[in-house]
Amino acid sequence: MASQRAPQPQPSSGPRPRILRIGVLLGGKIVEERLIRERVPVTIGQSMKNTFSVPVEGLPLELTLFSMHEGRYSLRFLNKMDGRLSDGAQVHTLDALKGRGAQNHGDYWEAPLSETSRGKLSLGDLTILFQFVTEPPRQPKPMLPASVRGTFADRFDPRLSVILGASIIIHFAIVIVALAMDVETGEGIAERAYNLSFNQETYNVDVEQPKVDMNAQGAGSAVSKEPEKKPDTKPTKKPAGGGDNSGRDSKQDVALAEDQAAAMADLLTGEGKNGTSEGDMSKRRPGADLGQQIADVREGGKTVSVGGGSGRGSRGNGDARVGTGKGPGIGGAGDIASAGGGKSEEHAPAGRISVADKQSFDESSLTPDVVLAKIQSAYMAGLKRCYKEYLKKDASARGKVTLNLEINETGRTVKGAAHGFASEVDECIGGQMASWRFPVPKDKDGEATTASFAITLQLVPD
Repeated sequence: MASQRAPQPQPSSGPRPRILRIGVLLGGKIVEERLIRERVPVTIGQSMKNTFSVPVEGLPLELTLFSMHEGRYSLRFLNKMDGRLSDGAQVHTLDALKGRGAQNHGDYWEAPLSETSRGKLSLGDLTILFQFVTEPPRQPKPMLPASVRGTFADRFDPRLSVILGASIIIHFAIVIVALAMDVETGEGIAERAYNLSFNQETYNVDVEQPKVDMNAQGAGSAVSKEPEKKPDTKPTKKPAGGGDNSGRDSKQDVALAEDQAAAMADLLTGEGKNGTSEGDMSKRRPGADLGQQIADVREGGKTVSVGGGSGRGSRGNGDARVGTGKGPGIGGAGDIASAGGGKSEEHAPAGRISVADKQSFDESSLTPDVVLAKIQSAYMAGLKRCYKEYLKKDASARGKVTLNLEINETGRTVKGAAHGFASEVDECIGGQMASWRFPVPKDKDGEATTASFAITLQLVPD
């Protein structure tokens, strides 16, 4: 049997085109070589998006080294590059090309290339070699012979295929049987599983049969027996008024409800054999314990009377006093005494705080109105305490205090100070501002930021 060989590519008619061959060297060692078969621009730089990515200092992120214009290549080189360019007959340095043939574009120079051009560019440790060569034929993709590749059916394991097929048939059979059982019984799998897991509640009701008085019937009368009815074991809903209403009118229902209410009231408050009821509510009636208390006093041999005793009235010796105690006497309308014996202590006036000015130094979602509303709702009581303590020293103190706040990205006051009023009030307010919290300020992009505010308050005593 003759060995099979891969088909060889047939040579195309006509000359092959010339393509660009580029080699990149770093430190004198070649690191990459490539044939540019397509007529496309070639870039080089430190970015990974370039045709050649080279991390060399002084090389920009992206530089079009070989540009394409109307199917012809042009070389672009930087001012700090060094090298030579040959057109097949003469060799020119890059400095010489700047004076003849090359065009200046600011950051780089551009010189046209022919299909016989070749050259060398240098930038530090980077060296680029290029030339135009005849395009070599493309190598065919290596393939195994047909006898080795086999067919599509050879890729399946017979044993695994049998096991997989049997598993699929069994699972489908189980599903079909389960669906058929549901159709026959009319109950789903979930309902049958519930009935097997939980026992249904049953009710057994014993009904006493009425006794028949045989003496009440005549001798010749026959007693008709009705067939015995079995009680219904299923629970039935009773009407809201109680049992069956057959045989009773509305007046009887009202009378029955009143009797039940009276029985319940007598059970809670009515007296039994021992003077109390089962609910023991009789002890809570007014004067329920008074009789027992008087009886206890009499058994102790004491006299029960109303009043203070000792021949004194309710006012003692007649002097004007507060109550019947031993407090100080009241000298007159102008003499005001307290229970402690001295004159009442004069209270400090309460202060009133209002807003005089508000100002914001940053643009954020946290506005001065929001800050002021939070201060008035949560922290105004603390400010009034500071002012009220100072009014004990100077009852006529009034003026303005300015609150300088800086709120960070979490809504916390990081820099808070108060000034403009007395030093004691400023320090008291400044100490409270360290624990103040506000909504998080955000910039136009929705990111958390810082915000500064100045709130001026007017302090006036009442």
